[in-house]
Amino acid sequence: MVALAAAHRLGGIAPPRKRLARTVLLALGAAAAGATLGLVASPGPGRNGSADNLAWTAAAAVQTAQRAEQRAHTAERALGDARARLDQLDAIGALQELYDWREAQRLGLERAVSDRGGFTKDQKRQVLAAIVRESRRHGLDPVMVAAVIEIESRFDPFAKSQVGACGLMQLMPPTAKELLGERDARLTATRHLFNPVLNIELGTAYIARLLRRFDGDLQRALIAYNAGPSVARSLVRGSKSYRRLQAYPRAVLAAYRSFLLAQQEGSGRLAEG
Repeated sequence: MVALAAAHRLGGIAPPRKRLARTVLLALGAAAAGATLGLVASPGPGRNGSADNLAWTAAAAVQTAQRAEQRAHTAERALGDARARLDQLDAIGALQELYDWREAQRLGLERAVSDRGGFTKDQKRQVLAAIVRESRRHGLDPVMVAAVIEIESRFDPFAKSQVGACGLMQLMPPTAKELLGERDARLTATRHLFNPVLNIELGTAYIARLLRRFDGDLQRALIAYNAGPSVARSLVRGSKSYRRLQAYPRAVLAAYRSFLLAQQEGSGRLAEG
């Protein structure tokens, strides 16, 4: 009783709650045992009697337990806030994906994918949304990016060329590794290029880089995308190699025009309806 009274007097503590009861009892037991054996020394002011030592130790134990409980509550609140923020970001991401998918539909890209690629309904939505999102991120026309995918793989996410180009946009693994850099080094394995969303992210970034490198010259950038930047840089306009490599940008532009025509036809049908 003397110990508890002194603890209340010195520590200003409230009656212990249930979750602190065990800690307090253990602290009192330890303090009493130490006082009995003469091992407890009070670092605070006052006499060195065993009763005062026991009271001080008990008060300190209770205060320590209270601080630990407060820290636990603070950590729980922080964790709850973090989870709520993640949920909010997930909701925002899902809403943005919906907007991007609807934009892809408006552009007629859903008809471009059609039933090719073996995509489920959800996967098709993710692919179409990724085309719009990543194109806009890099300042590209989503229909042009879809035209590149059409020529490169016919929207087959598992396409692989004889030289090792992979996925929807037929990226070479060394090119993908360079684009990823240290940001996502764990994604440099060839199998990751068969992920259609990652493939679109890297492919659009690569086209944007080539356009900057060739000062906005789309034809030369497309040749570089198909045959490599060094080949495109060394080409002489009008040469035999130049005429041969022109087949690729012509094919992409033809696909681009066909997508635009399909978009216009779809808009016309909607207007008539």
